[in-house]
Amino acid sequence: MTTTTSRFDASELEQRAATMPDEGMDVTRSWFDTWNRGDLDSFISLYAADAVVTPPASWIETGTLKGRPAIRRFFEGLRASWAGRDEAVLRELFRAGDRVVSRMDWQVRGRASDIETQIEVSNVNTILDGRIVRQRHYLEHAEAPQSARSRGVAAPRFARSSRARR
Repeated sequence: MTTTTSRFDASELEQRAATMPDEGMDVTRSWFDTWNRGDLDSFISLYAADAVVTPPASWIETGTLKGRPAIRRFFEGLRASWAGRDEAVLRELFRAGDRVVSRMDWQVRGRASDIETQIEVSNVNTILDGRIVRQRHYLEHAEAPQSARSRGVAAPRFARSSRARR
């Protein structure tokens, strides 16, 4: 019987795991980066061809969006509503099982009103093969971790984190 011993102690392994790439987290960070750069082509390419996006329930003018063309039209419409400032500021990012949860402050200026506002939004993404296959947006931050828990996954409580910005 042969036994093997690790060259690394537990703390070294934890540290290595914490710094390993995570495709879902990277895709979500890219989602923020491409939106803030105004690069809609790269932004939309982060979605799978048959992705499903569900905007906040209170946005009655929209329903569930299916496929890249519908998702693109939706985000083009959002872009058209704002003039000047349109920035999604990532406040928190964490993995909840097979999902990635992000919390953001969306800072915008209305095109018609010229009023600056900030909208707090949480997103829950399911990412497969480097693409967003399902995305749900929430205006109530507490609903996002509840969504992750609904599939039996414990999600951390929201807390501001410097780890969100990388």
